[in-house]
Amino acid sequence: MKTKILGIAASLRNARWGIGNRQLIEELTKCHTEAELKKYLDQQAQLHLENFIDAGREEGLSFDETYKNLKKLKGNRGLSNSEVALAAGLWSAEKSGCEIEHISLSEYFPANGVNRKIDELKDHLRNADGFMLSTPVYFGDRGSLAQALVDVIQNDKKLQTELRDKIYAGIAVGAKRNGGQETTLIYQLLDFVNAGFLGVGNDSDTTSQYGGTGHAGDVGTMSRDDYGLETSMGTGRRISHVASIAKLGKKTQLKGKVRVIFWVLQDKQNQALDYVNEITEQFATEIDPTVIDVTGKYISRCLACDICPTHIDVDNVYRCIIPSGKRDQMGDLHSQLLNHDAIIPVVFSPANREGIASNYQSFIERTRYLRRGDYVLGDVLVAPLLLEDLGVNDNMHIRMLTSMIRHHTILSKPMISYIDNNKMLNSSIVKNQFKDYVSTAKVLVSGKLKSFADSQDTGLSKYNPVGYILSAEKDKEDEKLKTRMKMTSDRNNKMKKDAQSRLRKEKLAT
Repeated sequence: MKTKILGIAASLRNARWGIGNRQLIEELTKCHTEAELKKYLDQQAQLHLENFIDAGREEGLSFDETYKNLKKLKGNRGLSNSEVALAAGLWSAEKSGCEIEHISLSEYFPANGVNRKIDELKDHLRNADGFMLSTPVYFGDRGSLAQALVDVIQNDKKLQTELRDKIYAGIAVGAKRNGGQETTLIYQLLDFVNAGFLGVGNDSDTTSQYGGTGHAGDVGTMSRDDYGLETSMGTGRRISHVASIAKLGKKTQLKGKVRVIFWVLQDKQNQALDYVNEITEQFATEIDPTVIDVTGKYISRCLACDICPTHIDVDNVYRCIIPSGKRDQMGDLHSQLLNHDAIIPVVFSPANREGIASNYQSFIERTRYLRRGDYVLGDVLVAPLLLEDLGVNDNMHIRMLTSMIRHHTILSKPMISYIDNNKMLNSSIVKNQFKDYVSTAKVLVSGKLKSFADSQDTGLSKYNPVGYILSAEKDKEDEKLKTRMKMTSDRNNKMKKDAQSRLRKEKLAT
């Protein structure tokens, strides 16, 4: 059975509902090339503009009168700006081998505020392996329809359990190029990972950011935003890849240990490090841990080189321009950062910062060469672990999630331990969250191992240096020298051998 991706349109201006949802999918599947897709989207955007003109814009009717007339249509003609971006994402998901479906939230949360057919909506969510939520931007945040969906999920604990570990990705359309699209995507991402979903952004073609970011002001203009369409298509490819891995992994879960690396990035009097050591002991039968205490290391600041990494090579080679030696110790850590199933960045945020040891920002900056080295940390499950004195409100979990998604990782719920007078107030909750995190990691590892062992395609992603002219020129040179081919082949072979080895151990364990 194919992986199923549900597209959710969250605008009251949506042009498709009812039978129009199914017709949209049929129309998208008939677009065989990207050129055909863009022509189709432009036609549909203009049809929706015509809908508005016919509904009263040309006659000068007020918008509420125009909107009433629009709702009298059949819902099978045209696409709103949010739907154009979503349709681009769904098209690329279908071309990635997934089954796709489209629904309009205005059917369930109409303008009059009376919710309807909520059980039907919940069934759509249950039956999908992942979903893309496309929303217009309001004041740097999602629209009220998207919020209504979040409320339905957050207010139903049974539904949350049923939807746990499904894959979420977002698309946001704003009236300006920098009109709050990224803040909208970040807020939605936080809501969904906190509800138990796994969050992803867009893919490497548009440098792995937070999702689809569309630029459209007036009706019918989204189809002209080529970059917005590219990010939306990248989001469709990304969610398809990760949802397919998760679906494969759920069939048979890993019986061996999960390789988890803890990055202790900020601490005071070893409180974070001691807690990590406690966790690793308690879960010794479930995880194979690596603990790196970065707080005592000397990590130089990133120089933001135009060409990064310094050259294309196999992953084991440290390729930052800052040399490793007596001063800088990033190169000494390099080999320890590779080949893990899960990453947990760890931070302690005390109320009294006197004596705090932090390498957080310098270390995160310096992982730039890993990201630009074709996403060395790609598809690894990430969940921040925070120890935080009451009232600090550092927002470190937000910073960690938004930085780590740029590595092409998969995001899980942050684990936050609240401390009062040196006593952890929610220790049992955090340990249960860690247990869930390990369980999720096992699902993803199982899916990746099977995918790697059965196919030459490991889902590796090439970094695309958008906005960096010198890096792009260097990239072309490396392609000519076939150095990237060598690097990709080496990573493929290692991953495939590792997958086959771990699967053999799995069979022995049974």
